[in-house]
Amino acid sequence: MFSKIIDKSVWYGPEEEKKKDWIYNLDNEDISEIENSTEKFLSSNKKLINLSKEDFNLINLEEKYLSKIDDELKNGRGFALIRGMPVNKWKREKIITAYMGLCSFFGNFRVQNKKGHLLGHIKDLGKDTKKDFTARVYETTYRQTFHSDRSDIVSLLCLNKAKKGGESLLVSSMTIFNKILENHPEYLPTLFEPFPLDRRGEEGGNQKGYSMTPVYYEKNGKISSYFLRQYLESSTRFEGVTISEKQREALDIVDKYANDEKLYMRMMFEPGDIQVIYNHTLFHDRMSYEDHEDISKKRHLLRLWISAYEDRELSEKYIDRWGSIKIGQRGGVFAEDLNINIPLEAN
Repeated sequence: MFSKIIDKSVWYGPEEEKKKDWIYNLDNEDISEIENSTEKFLSSNKKLINLSKEDFNLINLEEKYLSKIDDELKNGRGFALIRGMPVNKWKREKIITAYMGLCSFFGNFRVQNKKGHLLGHIKDLGKDTKKDFTARVYETTYRQTFHSDRSDIVSLLCLNKAKKGGESLLVSSMTIFNKILENHPEYLPTLFEPFPLDRRGEEGGNQKGYSMTPVYYEKNGKISSYFLRQYLESSTRFEGVTISEKQREALDIVDKYANDEKLYMRMMFEPGDIQVIYNHTLFHDRMSYEDHEDISKKRHLLRLWISAYEDRELSEKYIDRWGSIKIGQRGGVFAEDLNINIPLEAN
């Protein structure tokens, strides 16, 4: 029923850590091209929430880096790091505009929470996900767990790094698939069936407080993945929602391989780094961290959820979680009467 995946989406973290071909360094010419389009947009009367690819004329960067990165995301290992955005020289509005303008090449932006944020701030706000089911792990200093976001692509821009810790972890979910196929094939059919997944208070309209979503699925011969263990477990807070013993065993196996040091890779951000990853073929995580006491130095990342252009088709099983599976218009958080906005600070 299942076959081993043998394309470039299968990789091993320790090997990738030794390579440098996934790092793309911006030079002065690249930054000037970004800055020119940024200043042009800022001098227009357009609202930032309406920014699109057509607003940024990045012809040289498209040819030099961006087209290659886009292909690497969808048809390769699924991640890249763009290094050198001058975050310490520009004001916040200019940084955000430049960041969104650069990433608009990859697709359309999606809302990330019920507050209507089109741009997310990854920063410790002192919340506790163990006591507050509406809190998000990115609002804490806790270690996250390996997971996927509700978008084709997720991007992070580092403004400040932590005093200690906070490394980004990436693991190929396709490598995990192969490991399960080799060693625990009896659990694959279970992982292809829908699991209950907590919406954490971000349901809209007539949606239940949880969705039914598989960990792996196949469409047109391509295997894709979606994993969020913490939300899978918390879904049982709803009446009548259970996770079977075999489902939990299957999740344990996925977790075991995701946390295998032979499979995952570490990536430490520096200010000005932009990480771009593809949610369909890998899981990501973040180590816990110790932050600076100085508020101006606290760890702070900006995040974009992106619905990619010309991307793979998704299974109908994901409509319940993603709202839509239409290419370029899928993913993100949907609720009635959302006030879509772009906050300059974390809130």
